[in-house]
Amino acid sequence: MRRMFFSVALVVSLFCFWEVVRVSAAGADNQQTSPHKKANIPDPADFVGSETCETCHEDIGKKFAENPHSRLAMLHGGKGVTCESCHGPGREHVEGGGDIEKILRFSTMTPKATDEKCLECHAAAHPNFERSAHGDAGVSCTSCHSIHKFENDVSLLKVSQPKLCYTCHTDVKPAFSQPFHHKVDEGLIDCSDCHNPHGSFKDKGLHSSVAGDAVCVKCHTETAGPFVYEHQPIRTDGCTFCHSPHGSPNPRLLTRNNVNSLCLQCHSASMNFNAPGIPSFHNQAKQYPACTVCHVQIHGSNADSVYFR
Repeated sequence: MRRMFFSVALVVSLFCFWEVVRVSAAGADNQQTSPHKKANIPDPADFVGSETCETCHEDIGKKFAENPHSRLAMLHGGKGVTCESCHGPGREHVEGGGDIEKILRFSTMTPKATDEKCLECHAAAHPNFERSAHGDAGVSCTSCHSIHKFENDVSLLKVSQPKLCYTCHTDVKPAFSQPFHHKVDEGLIDCSDCHNPHGSFKDKGLHSSVAGDAVCVKCHTETAGPFVYEHQPIRTDGCTFCHSPHGSPNPRLLTRNNVNSLCLQCHSASMNFNAPGIPSFHNQAKQYPACTVCHVQIHGSNADSVYFR
């Protein structure tokens, strides 16, 4: 008798378990096909096309032909990047007589929402932007870029470099007026040649070479090495330990007023200038030639451990 009751109970339990699994699976299918889930996918019928947008925004439509985004708009039979790719479906906006509340307007969007929209297409090119100093500070894409009113037609910048960068980085601007400076104001190089405004894994958003060296060696190739005898501060502290990258009152953008003072920051404790046999001109208490007169290969040498050659 007990076996019979046990068998019946087992069958009932299995049946109940099967029903629970079936109902759960059906609920999951219903969730996947529910109208709420579909709401995230725009209805193709809600798109009106760029031609309709141009009936009111004619001036913008004409200028868009000069925009780099217009090249993508011609892909896939003209169904690529269009007005509604950025501003969202326009049917309700049109039917509302141009109701501005029925269309995406970047001027009213938060920096985070603006960035998310732009990164729908540009995430592959700028994967670190949200972790960058600009992204973390809420400097959105439209703070620097303008799709319709740009001065630089390559990057769609509102204002060309370095004026654009100076609007925020006012502390850096005076450095380029120093007697010795990188030719940024003259237009020879741009801020973005050294810094990646969209983020990098280096401090200050600096670019880096394939080998991970400082961005300086991209231009100053003679300092890149590798050397048999390396000047260690280059590896441990970097170029900016001795050089001011933006500008300096001293030749070669040195951080000290003369090269001897710079060298003695590290070498004063390791050098005995009064030892017998040491040339008198090693006495840095007096005015003598610069250290680099003899130690000519100061960034590194393949022939001499004290960088004589």
